[in-house]
Amino acid sequence: MKMMNLMMGSVLLASLLPATAAWQATSGGRPLPRAAPGPAKALTLRGGAVDLSLASLGAAYASSLASRPVVTKAFTAGVIFSLSDVAGQAIAPSGAAHDVPRTLTSGLVGLLYFGPALHWWLEMISRVVPGFDLKSTLVKTLMGQSCFGPLMTAVFFAASLVQVHGPIGGLRRWPAKVKQDLVSTWAAGLCFWPFVDLICYSFVPVMWIPLGYNVASFLWTIWLSLQAARQVS
Repeated sequence: MKMMNLMMGSVLLASLLPATAAWQATSGGRPLPRAAPGPAKALTLRGGAVDLSLASLGAAYASSLASRPVVTKAFTAGVIFSLSDVAGQAIAPSGAAHDVPRTLTSGLVGLLYFGPALHWWLEMISRVVPGFDLKSTLVKTLMGQSCFGPLMTAVFFAASLVQVHGPIGGLRRWPAKVKQDLVSTWAAGLCFWPFVDLICYSFVPVMWIPLGYNVASFLWTIWLSLQAARQVS
């Protein structure tokens, strides 16, 4: 339960960062009034004071996103994918001990593939389909669900199989896994990702769209990790 509370708190914090930084960026360019010196607000954890100023975290994340966009998005995806797998294993009915290699594999997929791939995918799709009206959003959704989504799922399946069975054994089982679970996983995504697309392209500032997708992927990757863990029949 403590792990779940910490995990959900981390995701909530990640979802608040864009709003905080966006508020700072759109404050009209006026310097904010300085507060009178006083005791710093801090969160005490086991006797230690840790400064968790949301405004500072939001500003730091925005700065990192502007200066190192691919690296920042990659590490964000890595953390969220890891937390998703922790949640997936926590709610799985097996009752087995936590599979640390599986969590590390999920994190590596987010770090090395999903984060960078999402960056370049959104860059490309914004050039091919400019605009944020309903028609443009529907076209982007169609492209994402027909190209990026299935490829992401197939890569995740491959990584999970390689982690369990090794490179040769995992890749040997991969075609059967894709045949067995790709279509059903893709169909489930049709009930989730189009709504994420609509929210991201309609309400989220452009620079924060990748983070919006990363936060949404927390929920999706829970499902994806459960699907990836299914045995190939």
